[in-house]
Amino acid sequence: MKTYILKRLLLMIPTLLGITVLTYFIVRLAPGDAVEAMIRNQSGNIDPKAMKENAQKIRERLGLIDYHDVRDRFFGPESSWEEKPSGVAFVAADVADKVASAAVGYVHWFGRLCQGDFGESIKFRTSGGSRNPILLILERIPVTATLNIISEILIFVIAIPLGFAAARYQGKWFDRSSSFVLLALWSVPAILAATVLIGYLGEGGGGIHWFPIHGLHAFGYEKLGWGAYLADLFWHAALPVVCLTYGGLAYLAKMGRASLLENLRADYVRTARAKGLPEERVVYHHALRNSLLPMITTLVLAIPGLIGGSVIVEGIFSIQGTGLLLVEAAKAYDLPIIMTDTLLYGVLTLVFLLIGDLCYAWADPRVRYE
Repeated sequence: MKTYILKRLLLMIPTLLGITVLTYFIVRLAPGDAVEAMIRNQSGNIDPKAMKENAQKIRERLGLIDYHDVRDRFFGPESSWEEKPSGVAFVAADVADKVASAAVGYVHWFGRLCQGDFGESIKFRTSGGSRNPILLILERIPVTATLNIISEILIFVIAIPLGFAAARYQGKWFDRSSSFVLLALWSVPAILAATVLIGYLGEGGGGIHWFPIHGLHAFGYEKLGWGAYLADLFWHAALPVVCLTYGGLAYLAKMGRASLLENLRADYVRTARAKGLPEERVVYHHALRNSLLPMITTLVLAIPGLIGGSVIVEGIFSIQGTGLLLVEAAKAYDLPIIMTDTLLYGVLTLVFLLIGDLCYAWADPRVRYE
């Protein structure tokens, strides 16, 4: 077991490197420029010359490398071109320069990361200066975790008994009706569900004005007692939690049904029944335990999602969580935020996958790791 854990931990290193390399190159090779977008948004500067000068100063401070600088080493400054290179050769050189710039930038970013420096946010800045990406993410994690913890608890509390009950009464009215409802829920996209809920149940819609549709708290919630605080939280979180819950509930319930049905047809279940064991003991003591194995994988993969957040739901309901933070960072080409969030999510996913593998051995004695 110790050897297995050590091997898995060592394999995390190249996996994380691959994740960060892929993410970094995708962001750097995408059209647009983070620094010039920041200058344009903050100062409204439309002078290309002034913008280029300011952008160059910011790049030097943040350690970013512009691929134009690499290209100019091959062809000289653009202003000095008497005849611009054209054709396939120029396109190939331009692409190669972008890739080379991204490679140099990644090495620079990785070197700073090894020193514990996650960079400085380009978009999220205060009057006192830049913001540390780690601090920004830590500020948003409680909001995202609150929504997802409530959602995950509801999913597992409802879905597992529902799926196992449908398997137990296979072919009967409960199984047929629940299968129809779960399939319908799984087919509804979150953005459509959120729009319908806001229109019919949200404040400002055309239906019943029951639930707020912005944020997780009312104004002045800091002064509320614990009881009023929790009531205000659940009231504001009702619609977002519904949007986060119904899809996972439908998926997990169908998985639980299929898993229990598979185990009920297994040889060891037939043997237990042939020995004369009561049906309740056969189902709940033998088949049910083995049916929990797929649930373990779902659970351990859901936990990192508590940090990653829900991009769609947080965006629609204007909830300042990590999902919305990542969207805003992507729009602004805020590379330090994107890379820090990706690295954190990757580490959590790999760690909880390892925990899930170890839980297999606990749930199924046949599983052993040498």
